[in-house]
Amino acid sequence: MKRLLSHIVVLSVAFLVSFGAYAWWTELQPERYNLFDFLSGEKVPSVPAKPKESARPAPKTASFTTTTSPSLLAQVGSQAVTEPKPVIRAQPIGPAEIDPAGIRLLTDVNRAMADLTDAVVPAVVSIDTSTTVNVKRYVPVDPFGLFGYQSMNEKSRQPGLGSGVFVSSDGYVLTNHHVIAGVDEIQVTTHDGEKFEAEWVGSDPSVDIAVLKLKGAEERTFPHLKFSDSDQARVGETVLAVGNPFGLTESVTRGIISAKQRRLSDGANEYFQTDTVINPGNSGGPLVNVLGEIVGINVALFTGQQNVRVWQGVGLAVPSNEAHSVFEAIAFDKPLLRGYLGIELSNVTNYLARMLKMSSTRGAVVVAVQKDSPADAAGLMPGDVILKFAGNDATDAESVMRRLRRMKTNASIELQILRQGKVVDLTAVVIEKPDDKALSMRGDAAASGQSLAASLGVEVRNLSDGERSALHLTAAMPAIVISAVDANSEAAKRFSVGDLIHGINRDPIHSAEEFYEMLGELPARQSSVLILSRRGQRYHVLLQANG
Repeated sequence: MKRLLSHIVVLSVAFLVSFGAYAWWTELQPERYNLFDFLSGEKVPSVPAKPKESARPAPKTASFTTTTSPSLLAQVGSQAVTEPKPVIRAQPIGPAEIDPAGIRLLTDVNRAMADLTDAVVPAVVSIDTSTTVNVKRYVPVDPFGLFGYQSMNEKSRQPGLGSGVFVSSDGYVLTNHHVIAGVDEIQVTTHDGEKFEAEWVGSDPSVDIAVLKLKGAEERTFPHLKFSDSDQARVGETVLAVGNPFGLTESVTRGIISAKQRRLSDGANEYFQTDTVINPGNSGGPLVNVLGEIVGINVALFTGQQNVRVWQGVGLAVPSNEAHSVFEAIAFDKPLLRGYLGIELSNVTNYLARMLKMSSTRGAVVVAVQKDSPADAAGLMPGDVILKFAGNDATDAESVMRRLRRMKTNASIELQILRQGKVVDLTAVVIEKPDDKALSMRGDAAASGQSLAASLGVEVRNLSDGERSALHLTAAMPAIVISAVDANSEAAKRFSVGDLIHGINRDPIHSAEEFYEMLGELPARQSSVLILSRRGQRYHVLLQANG
């Protein structure tokens, strides 16, 4: 009980102190409406609304007039209006003026791009391909499928799509190798809608470039594009990509060259990076500069992030100099120069120049050296800085790589390098670039295959329908027959007349023509497996071309 009384006393004292403080505060501010006014019954006074200030100052050119209202003076009584407020009448503000010179410039640019497109598009073609594939189909053994199903092979036509560009007036077309690889039929549709059958002249699979020639167009003249010097192309340069994406003919996209020489290695392919939109069907179409010249052949759209389903702005194109050299090598039998030392280079950065106490960033840093390569034999090491290459100053890694690729096979070159602060002279011998897939041409491959078969001492032919029926071979099953064997040849020890040839390595053979072509394309100095059968028993024979 005493504890409760003590709490009541404390709370009462606190209340009296607070009430006294509040009364003293109201005495200091009599103009404020307070609790005592409320208890005495006084009403809450109304507060006139404060006029809003203009958010924007009046323009200097605005006109105004002064007005005085008698009713307003009567309301305020003795309070006189000494400074009447102005009434603002703002002038209307129109749109900003556009410089006519800028409009003319933009119009000229638009007209020039449209004229460029009109000049380029007639040389671009659409390429439709057709490939025969075997499709396995299961059919019931009996009408109701009670006793199971059996498999049957049916031939089906698989279509393909790509783009190409005329590079000569007599009907040579440049495209990607992957567009026409392994196809049975190639049809080219020109700008005016005319269709031609095309033959494959040759390819360089290592850089994905193929050459086609129109059939039955010997008397025709076609619009074509010239090759530019891709070494002179600059990053940031405006380019157009022309092709037939998704079958939409004569599609044009504009962008820039985003980067050059994505990898400075003589053992890897080099590409231009561009932000022009490249989609399926654009492959093989040209990348042209503002002069309407081929600066590259569109090859792919980079899709590094598979979970990103939008355009990532990275397209790749084979530089025109590389495509041009492949075209001339195939169409005109010119030598294909691709010097190789087995090195990867990088430019000298400011930081590296300070670390090596170099007076400038001129030169090329050796990043990697392939084992057992000419560079390895010459004594080049990672970290070396090439100062001079083949008698010329090495300005940067790109210039060194450009000169290297144009060197002839077995050419001897002098190198001056900087190694650990000392200048060292080396000599290296350039060899041909060791491509995994060599330059191939249909006619040459078949002729080479026939020559190789003759050197082996064998002749082959296609099976007749009666022979296939007797051997229980359907038309879709790969098989040809050995028709003759030279008794005095090495082949007599391994082959017999009547042996069936079914494939080379993992590739099936359906005709004698395929056999000769595949035989001619076998990699030199490498073993290949010939798959045969004799009286129903399969066996393998090892072959080595040029060996």
